[in-house]
Amino acid sequence: MIFEVENYAMMKQAIDSFCRFLGEENIPAESVFTSKLAATELVGNVLRHAQGKARLCGEIKDGCIHLTVFSTPQFVPPKNSSRVDVFAEHGRGLFIVDEISAERTFTDDGGILVKIKIK
Repeated sequence: MIFEVENYAMMKQAIDSFCRFLGEENIPAESVFTSKLAATELVGNVLRHAQGKARLCGEIKDGCIHLTVFSTPQFVPPKNSSRVDVFAEHGRGLFIVDEISAERTFTDDGGILVKIKIK
């Protein structure tokens, strides 16, 4: 599934649609929630930091949910995330994505790919 996202309202609609698709495919609720959290963080980062448009691609493959986020202009997150100070106002999102996913990589065509194991 592919969703074009230009603002937060479109982000909510796209992620809700993807989560409904996962439910229809009998993906367990925990994995749906994890996917929703990861997608919200990644697409939200594009809207907030790249100040552009995002494309969210989602699929079920090899026992995982694959979420790939592209942005215009391209948003390249840090390769490694770290835990921020408990009083920090920002910077937790990528760390959370890394903690809940099996893998996060940057694809050859400029996307951020996150793989979430289906439990």
